[in-house]
Amino acid sequence: MDVLKKITLLFVLLTGSWALQAQVGIKAGVNFANMLFEEDGTKVEDLTKNGSTKFVAGLVFILPLTDAIALQPELLFQQKGAERKYTVLGQEFTNDITYNYIDIPLLLRFSLGNTYGEGLGFYLNAGVYGAYALSGKSKNSSVLGDSETEFTFDGADDQTRLDYGLAGGVGVTVGNLFFDLRYTHGINNLLDDDANNGNDSGFKKYQHRGLALTGGIAF
Repeated sequence: MDVLKKITLLFVLLTGSWALQAQVGIKAGVNFANMLFEEDGTKVEDLTKNGSTKFVAGLVFILPLTDAIALQPELLFQQKGAERKYTVLGQEFTNDITYNYIDIPLLLRFSLGNTYGEGLGFYLNAGVYGAYALSGKSKNSSVLGDSETEFTFDGADDQTRLDYGLAGGVGVTVGNLFFDLRYTHGINNLLDDDANNGNDSGFKKYQHRGLALTGGIAF
């Protein structure tokens, strides 16, 4: 859990200096999650798993830099993963993968109109995120029954807890209410669990994708 402590400390340092002037919000919604599995000799378009609806919720901090530009760090609990259906010997199976992350996006926010609690406004945001997996599981379902496998994030399943990537989206504010649509593009290879975590696990690559729709209120 040392990594999780470091991530939390980084978040506190990022927000602490603006704490007195920050606008704080809470939000929740759904993440239409997907995953990309690339393997040597196979077309990328054939390797995208089907999407799965997951949960996301957390805190938003709007730290003004100018009237139109703000820094927007967030502290989220976000589920990611994918779902796919396949047939083996005439039997249909469903495989649902879920990862539970502490997710910290760090975004630059560009405001168009009144987006700090007054009237109607719009905004754009873009930046990066870092995430740490608290847990994860793979669930298989069929007419024969259900089974689950918990991820251990060690040599048994060859996965890393760390995820990071790019994020960007659009939003609308109505008074203190806001609604946000955001795309996240994972860069880290989840199958790369060696010491240097250099995305160099050979010919395999496993990455998150997601489109999150959230709503919330700012104070």
